[in-house]
Parts: sequence; C-alpha cells; structure tokens
Amino acid sequence: MDRREIDLVRAMCHEVDCLVTSDPGTSDLEVLERARLKMNDLLYKEKWLEAEELAYAILRKHAGVQAGRYLSEMDL
Repeated sequence: MDRREIDLVRAMCHEVDCLVTSDPGTSDLEVLERARLKMNDLLYKEKWLEAEELAYAILRKHAGVQAGRYLSEMDL
C-alpha cells in the first residue's frame, strides 16, 4: 500500500473507533468493543488490510447487518 492508502485506512479506522465509542448502535457493545480493540491493535502492527476489513465488519455489525460470522472468525 502506498502512503495515501495507508492514511485513508487510518482515517477510516479512526472514524469507526469514534463511532463505536460514542454510539453502541443496535449491536452487542461487548462484541463491538473487542472488535474495536482488535482493529486498533492491527493498526499498531501496521496490518493495514486486516484493519480495514475489520473496520468494515464493525460498521456492518453496528448497523445491525449480519457481520457476526466474520467477527466470530476473528475470535471476537
């Protein structure tokens, strides 16, 4: 990934982080919190694609869309 793409992933993950912490949405807050922490850990480890995929799954789960299977595969 080039620098611009990394910056976009980091910005998106930041917005997802803020969303989960400010609005639990329609889902189980515990699952979202574990997923949020995992996403931040992936960012710290510079695993950009994995962090991006997890951010999308968090958004889907937050919106009430079935993303539970993906999150359970991530052991969350």
